[in-house]
Amino acid sequence: MSYNTTNQMNRNNRTLPLSSSCRGKGGMAVASLLFILLLLSWRQPSSLTTSIIFVASALAIDTSSSSSRSSASSTTNQQQQQQPSSSPPTSPLYKSHDYHLLEIVPHSSTSFTQGLTLSTISSSSILYEGTGLNYQSQILQHDPRQNMKTLERRVVEPRHLFGEGIACYYVDHRRLSDSDSEVVEEVVREHRLIQLTWKDNIGMIYRIINHHNRNDNGTEAGSEEPPTTTESLELIDTFKFDTHTGEGWGITFVPHTKEFYVSDGSEYIHVWDVETLVEKRRMAVTLERGDESSSSSSSSSTVRLKYVNELEFVDFNSKNKCGGGDVKDWDIHDVYLEQCQGEGDEYDEQTCSSGTTNTATNEECSNDENNHTGFTSSMSILANVWYQDVLIRIDPVTAKVTRVYDLSDIYPYEQRKKDGADCLNGISVTGKESNEEEGLELWVTGKLWPKMYRIRLID
Repeated sequence: MSYNTTNQMNRNNRTLPLSSSCRGKGGMAVASLLFILLLLSWRQPSSLTTSIIFVASALAIDTSSSSSRSSASSTTNQQQQQQPSSSPPTSPLYKSHDYHLLEIVPHSSTSFTQGLTLSTISSSSILYEGTGLNYQSQILQHDPRQNMKTLERRVVEPRHLFGEGIACYYVDHRRLSDSDSEVVEEVVREHRLIQLTWKDNIGMIYRIINHHNRNDNGTEAGSEEPPTTTESLELIDTFKFDTHTGEGWGITFVPHTKEFYVSDGSEYIHVWDVETLVEKRRMAVTLERGDESSSSSSSSSTVRLKYVNELEFVDFNSKNKCGGGDVKDWDIHDVYLEQCQGEGDEYDEQTCSSGTTNTATNEECSNDENNHTGFTSSMSILANVWYQDVLIRIDPVTAKVTRVYDLSDIYPYEQRKKDGADCLNGISVTGKESNEEEGLELWVTGKLWPKMYRIRLID
């Protein structure tokens, strides 16, 4: 059980001691009345029968009242438990400095989550999840409107492949069609899903087929009842890819530039063309770490941030945020320190050491107009960092980390160890439009986590 869930349960149970206290005080009052009446009856025996009847009536009234209160409380609890997930809480379940927790839904504790992505079909609410491990990798379809019910499972084939990041995207095809004896050019949008694998250098592309079927009650779509939307995946292509480490980790679609941003466990983000899958450039993710003991800006240092994992392109729809905001240090777990403070085959001085980073690549990207056409200051790349309980916000042009969100208390590390759960991994937008006042809503979860969380990032 997470800290947040425990707090919520405590809040829900606050009425129980109050009800018990009220019932206890009522019982004491009746007992006192009985004692007084017995004293009076001792002096006037003839009134004993009347006194007993009066006391019995009082007891019956108190018992009936207590029973009614208990029944009402039970009914309220049942109604709260039976509320559908389509009506999420209006107020946060928990508030931290960096996020508000809005909703908790079930998630399979056997799913080794590698990535989340929301369907690009506007009429759909399907949330896709890619899972990993050899002979266990799948693509799952969840419906957030039904308490994250799993609608479909597709096994990754060949079975030995270790599934990694996924991203929904689309491509536009132009074709000529005849209309009233006139040739007209029209654009047909095809929705797809791309999936990476870990060490096999193989990727898969699926076509997303949208089905507008009858509703659950048998009525046609377009009636007062919301339509039941389902999707199926059709494998249409496989491809080979290469990265800095030779591995595939995370991937996200950037519609404004028609590009994929791809991570490989290193400090690099690779940028691919959506249609050709050819790498156009790569950028090193950098983080400026300040010396808290000194107020001098010269005491800060820049590090290349290794182990960038799941990626998600987002638009905060707010002004002057890109390149600004709060970039703060966080407690780095031992697995990172072992890689970056030890010696031997795993140590990479250029990647792990602090100091002045060679930003020539990033500067070239900033000067290349093809790299940032269409970006606004509110657009960013969010990323998980392997075995870190944070989300980092990355400038899509310079690859500089502009904000770090601490999610360490959403499912604390010590509790995960007890539950056999692994690290935070999995980010997706919810589909709700964001603005500066409300913040950005996300779904987040992790490998082998029993819950998925809907949160709102706070700036």
